[in-house]
Amino acid sequence: MRARTILTLLLIAGGMSAQVRDSIATNKVYQGFSGGMMLHAGYQFGQDKNAPTTDGRSTSPQGATFGIGGALRVHLWKHLRTGFEGYVSTMPSETTDSHNILQPGSYIRTGCGGLLADCCWRMEKAWPYIGGTIGGGSMKGLYIIEGDQNSWGQDANSTFHKQSFFYVTPYAGCDYCLTRKVHLTFRLDWMLAFHKGRLTVPTGPRLYFGFMFCH
Repeated sequence: MRARTILTLLLIAGGMSAQVRDSIATNKVYQGFSGGMMLHAGYQFGQDKNAPTTDGRSTSPQGATFGIGGALRVHLWKHLRTGFEGYVSTMPSETTDSHNILQPGSYIRTGCGGLLADCCWRMEKAWPYIGGTIGGGSMKGLYIIEGDQNSWGQDANSTFHKQSFFYVTPYAGCDYCLTRKVHLTFRLDWMLAFHKGRLTVPTGPRLYFGFMFCH
């Protein structure tokens, strides 16, 4: 009888110990990390009052933008993820000018990087998330009014402009778990860049597609 009692107590203690260990593991701060690369495409628009003009017509940058970037996140507690990311987006000349002023070779290129934080819900196959990024970057614009990128001549009418900015980017997305360590991720964002208190254009939504590797 005494042996049975001791055995029962040991089994109960072992079960309680396992529950405590599982609880500690579930509630621990560090839950791993993830990182990867993503391609993106979007549509940007906006009238830049400082853009070059000719014959009374001003450029109106708008159209498709394409780029690449990456992100690295540390997973904390149950839902929080934080880290940093960086991207480069380029709007080529073929899509930047609704008034047909800009010549081939013109472009608007944006590079940025910053700190991110998001809230992620870890389901069996899908990890939806919502968050934002804060950071800085620069926008470069080459406006060729006469000539083009294939000309070796000296272009009399072209402008190159570069400006830095501070930005905030809200985003939402979802990871699809291909395996425990490989996720297919989709994300939609809208970068709001500011220079001297003024919203920098062009601006618009971007859709991301890529792979994240979890550890």
